[in-house]
Amino acid sequence: MVNRDELDFSALIRPMGTADFFAEHWERKPLLLRRDDSSYYDSLLTLADVEQYLSRGDARYPAIRLAKGGAFYAPEAYTHDVKYGDEVFRALTDPEKVFTEYSSGATVTLPALHLAWEPLGGLCRQIEGDLDHSVHTNAYLTPANAPGFTPHYDTHEVFVLQIAGVKHWRVYPPPMDLPHRSQTFSAEWYVLPAAPLMEFDLAAGDLLYLPRGHVHTTSTAKYSSLHVTIGITVYTWIELLSELIQGGLDWPEFRHALPPGFAHRPEARQELVQRLPKLMAHLSTALNAEAVSDRFTTKVRSAQPRPPLEFRADTSVIGPDSRLQVANGLQYQLMREREGLVLQLGGRCLRLQTAVAPVLEAMSQGPFTPTSLPPDISLDARLALVRYLYGLGLLQRQP
Repeated sequence: MVNRDELDFSALIRPMGTADFFAEHWERKPLLLRRDDSSYYDSLLTLADVEQYLSRGDARYPAIRLAKGGAFYAPEAYTHDVKYGDEVFRALTDPEKVFTEYSSGATVTLPALHLAWEPLGGLCRQIEGDLDHSVHTNAYLTPANAPGFTPHYDTHEVFVLQIAGVKHWRVYPPPMDLPHRSQTFSAEWYVLPAAPLMEFDLAAGDLLYLPRGHVHTTSTAKYSSLHVTIGITVYTWIELLSELIQGGLDWPEFRHALPPGFAHRPEARQELVQRLPKLMAHLSTALNAEAVSDRFTTKVRSAQPRPPLEFRADTSVIGPDSRLQVANGLQYQLMREREGLVLQLGGRCLRLQTAVAPVLEAMSQGPFTPTSLPPDISLDARLALVRYLYGLGLLQRQP
């Protein structure tokens, strides 16, 4: 078993080194690692953890979903509402219904389990901090003698961590090389090849990596199966180029309306054909690759998740003379738009009024009190803003 504090991306693909992995497998070909250590992931998640989670009955849809035959159940099939006085807790999962459907061959899916299970959340933050691509997890519990999902591909990189039991996998060549997240799988046009590219059993402690686009299907036989999928939704060159296009909003010529009737009048359409290359050339001439790259990477860093706030009951209310500062090492970005300000922080995109710009800029200069901040907004408004940003983790009290 690998120690939880040591479980990072390099530990996931051990004994292969990260340099070899990115040179030989990343976006290229699948990787199957057998460890002969059924407890390898025990510090991350165990079957007993999931059984306890499913038995509590306090998770709400869609934290638990059921699937069979390639389709998800309607939530009404396994959830219920619980009345508490005049209030109603809606869409709580019913453990008995979940177990009944699971016993009939349904796969229990736990989407975004990293949001509820901190060991997975910590691993996701660590991987995202290393790779700068967006990371999420799902868990899948399938009974013995049951099919898994029907053949499909994912539009994210897939790392399968087999937690318990055994699952049989069939992997087929990708019908499309490295599909973008917008190019989702469609069974209507896909014809399953006669023979798989790979076929194997994944046992507890093993790992499978599939580049996006590889079609796969699964089933169980003698043993039930629990696995966690770590999905890495990559930023591609398309996203970086989109940042360049967004920069065109600064130039009036790009904000002009398309000619009237451009979708059906031949002469108007011809104007599109003639003018578009000129605008593209202008965009290329005005390109500042370093500025575009910096703006994009700053957005990515500011959107990365941060550790959950540790709730403390012994705190005191922030007052006019409370001393605060921007949290050490926090990545955020403040951008001006015509409609106001946009603060990107920890995966959030907050829109604020332009009037608070001097106040926010003063906060970034060093320790402050709400009273010492610029009076562009009232003291009550400064207090409300400071308390809000403190709750988001942007600010911390100064010792």
